[in-house]
Amino acid sequence: MAFWLQLAGAALLLGFVGVAIAHAVHFDGAIDRAAALVPDADPGEVSDERTSNVVGTLFVGVPALLLAGWLAVTARPVLRGSNIARIFVFVAGGGQLLLAATQACGGFLLLPLAFAFSGDEDVIVDDGVSWEESGFQDALYNSSGLFTEVFFLSGFAVALLVLTLSGAVVLLLALPPASRYFVPRAAAPAWPAFPGGPMPYVICPDPSAHFPKPLSPAVPPPPPEEA
Repeated sequence: MAFWLQLAGAALLLGFVGVAIAHAVHFDGAIDRAAALVPDADPGEVSDERTSNVVGTLFVGVPALLLAGWLAVTARPVLRGSNIARIFVFVAGGGQLLLAATQACGGFLLLPLAFAFSGDEDVIVDDGVSWEESGFQDALYNSSGLFTEVFFLSGFAVALLVLTLSGAVVLLLALPPASRYFVPRAAAPAWPAFPGGPMPYVICPDPSAHFPKPLSPAVPPPPPEEA
């Protein structure tokens, strides 16, 4: 069961990597369309959007690809009973749990900042132009379409599913029957070991069988009968 759950998690991650690449191509086309709609757009702003598109795709795609390879490579050794592969699966599950906890805690820590800077005033950037007044940004995010929303929703769903599958795999591999399968107990010795002395031998239950039997006395032949 753990083998198939690992393969399912790897397949989901590879599918998400494909969706991330498709979204990067789609968003790059949206940048081109927004730049064409706003001829006076700042070239630096356009370049920053392209850079953030590539960096964001790598930020989510590379870890997903590495985790997919990790799960796929360790699936077969786990099926064969490799304890080292089992430990690597535990490391992958713990890393996912730590990453999810870090993101959740980071989001809660950023909530006060969001309320502190919320208001009706525009955020002023260089040259006295606010981010809200950028026509390029408005044209870009209005033309990005439904694909961007689908991408972020699919990313959240895949992360939740993979975390659930990894938790199930770790639980299956940590159960006592799995522990006995991956780390079998050593066979008990046939005799107790005595330090500092020779290995004892097996005692025969009938020691008299190993001693020579005494010879029976010779019996003289009977005398011949008289006629």
